[in-house]
Amino acid sequence: MPWKAACASGWHSASEARRRGSVTLCRIPRVPCIPYNPRRVFPAGAFPMRRPLLLSPLFCGLILAHTPAGWAQRDHDQAIELVEVSAQRTRADALLFSESAVTRPTHDAGELLRSVTGMQALRRGGRGFDPIIRGQSQSNLNVVANGAYNFGACPGRMDPPSTYIGVESFDRVAVIKGHRSVIHGPGGSGGTLLFEHERPELGERGVAGSLTTGYTGNSDLRSLSGDVAAGNDRGYLRVFAASKRADDYEDGDGRRVASRFDSDSLGLVAGIELGSRGDLQLSHERSAEEDIAYAGNGMDGVFADSRSTSLRWRQQDLGPLDGLELSVYRSDVEHLMDTYSVRDRSPMPMGMAAPSSSDTWGGRLLASWQRGAVEWQLGADYRVNEQGAILYSDQGKDGIYDALVSRMWPDVRHRHRGVFAELDYAASAVDSLRLGLRWDDHASQARGSALPAGMQGMATPERLYETFYGSAAGQQDDAGLSMVLGWDRQLDSTLLFSANLSSTLRMPDSSERWMARQTPMGAWVGNPALEPERHQQIDLRLEGGDAALGWAVSVFADQVDDYIERYREGSADLYRNTDALRHGLELDGHWSLNDALSARAGLSWTRGESDREDLAQIAPLELRLNLDYRRDDWAVGLEWLVADRQTHFNPAVDAEGPTPGFSVLHLYGHYSLATDLTLELGVENLFDRSYAYHVNAGNQDPFEPTVLRVNEPGRQAWVRLRYAFGH
Repeated sequence: MPWKAACASGWHSASEARRRGSVTLCRIPRVPCIPYNPRRVFPAGAFPMRRPLLLSPLFCGLILAHTPAGWAQRDHDQAIELVEVSAQRTRADALLFSESAVTRPTHDAGELLRSVTGMQALRRGGRGFDPIIRGQSQSNLNVVANGAYNFGACPGRMDPPSTYIGVESFDRVAVIKGHRSVIHGPGGSGGTLLFEHERPELGERGVAGSLTTGYTGNSDLRSLSGDVAAGNDRGYLRVFAASKRADDYEDGDGRRVASRFDSDSLGLVAGIELGSRGDLQLSHERSAEEDIAYAGNGMDGVFADSRSTSLRWRQQDLGPLDGLELSVYRSDVEHLMDTYSVRDRSPMPMGMAAPSSSDTWGGRLLASWQRGAVEWQLGADYRVNEQGAILYSDQGKDGIYDALVSRMWPDVRHRHRGVFAELDYAASAVDSLRLGLRWDDHASQARGSALPAGMQGMATPERLYETFYGSAAGQQDDAGLSMVLGWDRQLDSTLLFSANLSSTLRMPDSSERWMARQTPMGAWVGNPALEPERHQQIDLRLEGGDAALGWAVSVFADQVDDYIERYREGSADLYRNTDALRHGLELDGHWSLNDALSARAGLSWTRGESDREDLAQIAPLELRLNLDYRRDDWAVGLEWLVADRQTHFNPAVDAEGPTPGFSVLHLYGHYSLATDLTLELGVENLFDRSYAYHVNAGNQDPFEPTVLRVNEPGRQAWVRLRYAFGH
């Protein structure tokens, strides 16, 4: 949102819009970047009954679909914007083009982020794409939606937190690569993903919305989504919903890949002004998924349900403070996977089932104060996450569990509390500095570690910890300091240099510290004695350009002390601390060849290795090239994606052996049938190539002993029709 528009709305001040680091809007055609503020276990047979999610019959509103952002007007029917934090501060006339436009329909937030240079997403099927930023993933990333944290409930990562985010409804995704700010919670060494709803821009009638329907061949994916918003200067109400149905797709060799799913979601966002300087926003979102087939996991998802609620209060000019913000949230996830309900994975009469849950709640208090060239942000945050997962045997595959095999997450509880302070200082007309410090205190315990499991109840979690590590199962307390130091220098009117140094503490997650699974096929056991990871990073960036040509180059390195590494010992998957190093580079460019023709390019390369071996899930050299031609009512484009052969891999996690390189071509386009009606269509993998990304499900799931790579879809055509009203 432009600064003056932010002020006019009454919801943000100009100083607030400049706060928390510059962010660049990634849109096509290239436009000046606008500084943006990204602020702000169940006993046997007693798994809770799943409540079906009924979709509202009202499917109208904002479709934040996946067409190139430049094809939409900047109002309520605009396509979702991908945003990257690239510096502490950037002047309003600075230019940056670090992200590719979104050029295909995506139905999972992780899949959407594949279009960002330096980001990948691990595929397991048609859902559950796990985001990766510069080789870091899982608990190295903070995923926040409207201020609420969410954690998946599946030990096998079928449901990373991003998969529960209804990507159709969010206006903006802020991608923070690396650790650039201390205000977004603990950890986040790899980066932070901020999914945000903006205040809707309504027409004179005070009502706006849109409706989108789409179809993708190959997987027979049908989608319907919509959003409607109504309000006035004092407040607004926005309601949105989406429904998707997909079958298995075929890869380029004609082999069927298990990827079917049914997904429904709905939510609302309501906001009201409190006087002339305050506001209150309530957000609630629910999602329900079922019959989810995973080619890259040993089980399938029977269902996965999520509920998330957040409340945010903001007040400006409160005494000596420029702003005060209080946010609270709660997110709950219920998940059930088994080997027989979606697909019968084994001819044996006995099946396996694993109900699990993850409940998260917390809040943040944030105060801001600015005087002259100095701006402070001070605050505190608190978060609790409770996770439980139990593995049962089911002799008749009838849903009646016969024996408790393992307490995989034995009633695990993580409690975090932190305080932070961040200073932004405009040292001169061309220099700006940032210093951020935060102190985190973390307590973790497995409250069910002494409960019986396995044959005769002897395989208790605490017995497994003692057997494999000689460690007790008591509460683990960790605390430490994290730091950010940034410097931006405007070298001239078109050239900006940015440097960012950081030191970050990342705590072990539930699987790394408390996993306790043992079966006749092997064991998967966490290590209670793990030390937290200490990430020490440097990120240097140079960007420049004019109206016709823009470019950016970044180099980065991450030295990790006490890196948490998964390894195999016999038939057991275990964890240990070691040291590791990641480093790499990214290049982005955009060329406006004439008024109608433009080209974009993005290149990324990352290398990772520990003291012992190559790091897992590190993408090879990747290149993405786009050529776009647009007229008043229509546009066409092509995207060429090339990945090099990856010879660096970790056989304990990655699929064994090098990953072949690939080259694929995608086509896309749109045509405005009427003022409010747009047809979008395209073809992915035009030449029907058989290929897979190196970052892949591979051997990550101990439920699946077979090492495999999940191939991407073969050739598939897609079409979408979008109708917008009230603008």
